[in-house]
This record gives sequence, structure tokens and C-alpha cells, in this order.
Amino acid sequence: MKKLLYFIFLLGAAFTAKAQNPSFSPATFTAEDPFTLTVDVTGTPMAGKPEAYIWIFAFKTSDPNGPATNGIINGDWGNSNALAKMTSGGTNKWKIDIASGTTLFGLSPAQLTEGFGFLLKTKDGSAQTSNFQVFRFDPLVFIPTMLRIFPAKVGSDDVVTMNFDRTYAVTVNEQRMSPVSATVSVYDETGAQVGTSLTIPVRVFANTIWAASYIPSVSFTPGAGHKLAKFRYKFNGTVLDPAGATVNVSSTESEVIFTTLQ
Repeated sequence: MKKLLYFIFLLGAAFTAKAQNPSFSPATFTAEDPFTLTVDVTGTPMAGKPEAYIWIFAFKTSDPNGPATNGIINGDWGNSNALAKMTSGGTNKWKIDIASGTTLFGLSPAQLTEGFGFLLKTKDGSAQTSNFQVFRFDPLVFIPTMLRIFPAKVGSDDVVTMNFDRTYAVTVNEQRMSPVSATVSVYDETGAQVGTSLTIPVRVFANTIWAASYIPSVSFTPGAGHKLAKFRYKFNGTVLDPAGATVNVSSTESEVIFTTLQ
């Protein structure tokens, strides 16, 4: 990756490649990052086939039915390129490593803002899945938001810094609250919370940005056979009510998926 970016993973954010099928590792990536794509073809015409090839395309407009650019690795529909051949990831599961979106399509990041789609097929095209779409690359520009983490992609063993920027606060409480702490809750791959939530003191920068840091794998230990999969965080503070009394308030909560490199 050429640039280290801040990025906020809001629940239901623009990047849609978070479904379990297909799955991406890491869960999010820019057009210049490598990633691994895994697809389960159970229940499709490709189920039980001895091999699978990807047919991938990038959208040129916001209309997924509009014109598209085929991946350089595709080959011909009736004779897929060997580079498009996927490897087995288990029964009816196929995966492929992609060097980057820019390499795959021969386009710049600015030309890949509308996302991409793909399907799986036999080499001769006699059987295929339906289209999987639309999946979008992370932007290569800094997006200022109230809640964001650094670095933009984190694993469970990384030092994670969570940031709250009051400049972009939405609610009155978020705009006015004085900083106190951040609360972090971590979950395993089943969605079960790991341990109890952690409260971390905050550091204040320029009176508008608060920050709190932790190392997930140091602070949280998953149960046997499980792994840390994601965390949610919010910032806490105080405001004065109309009578001048101190009231505890919190920001909205954001969720972050841990990146797992393969």
C-alpha cells in the first residue's frame, strides 16, 4: 500500500465487501492493495465442479448494468486464462489472490471508484454462477469524520488508536461534551463479546481531537478455538444540563473489523 490512511468503518459504510460469501481478506482494501477473494459456490451451477475460474469486471459508471472493463486475467469466455484459475478452499469453496485492483484491470484508482463485480465459471463457460456485485475499493484520500482509527486497517495484535474529532460532531452532546474516556468492546468470529468492555483514558489534542490507544490481543483473550474478529468503540464525556449539573454522555458507537492477512 502506497499511503497509510485514516479511515472510519461505519456500520453499513459505502464499501460493501463484508458479506460472508463472498469474503475478502483483508476485509477492506484500496485499489492499490493485495487481497484474497474466497467464494462458496454451494447451491449454484458451479457446485461440485472440479475447477473454477473467475470472470471479473470493473464498473465504469454507477449503473451495474452499464459498461464494464474486464479483468486482464479473464481470457476468453470459452477459454479462460490460466491466471484466472482459482484454488480450492474446501468443499465448493474457491479462492484467488489478487495483486491489486490497478494491476487486475490496468486502471488507475480514480478509474475504479464505481467498484467491481465477478462470477465463477468453468474454463469453457458451460457452467457459471450468477454475478456477485457491487464491491468497492477503499478511497485513497483522507476522509475527515468524527470517529476514525489509526492505522486505517488493524489486526488484533496491532496498536490501535481511536480518535474522536469534535469538529465533525453531529449531536449537541457530542459537540459540547468534555473528554473523559473511550469504551472498547471486542467480539469473536461468532459475534460473542470477549470479556468485559475496556475503559481507556483519553488524550486531548488542540481541544478538539481526543485519542485513546490499546492492543486488542493484550487486553482481550478469546475463548479456546476462537479469535478476535472485531471491536466497537465510543467516547465518553460530560456536559452541563440546564441547571448546571454535570451529566455523563457518550458519542455514537463505531465498529471495526480486524484485518486478517493470508
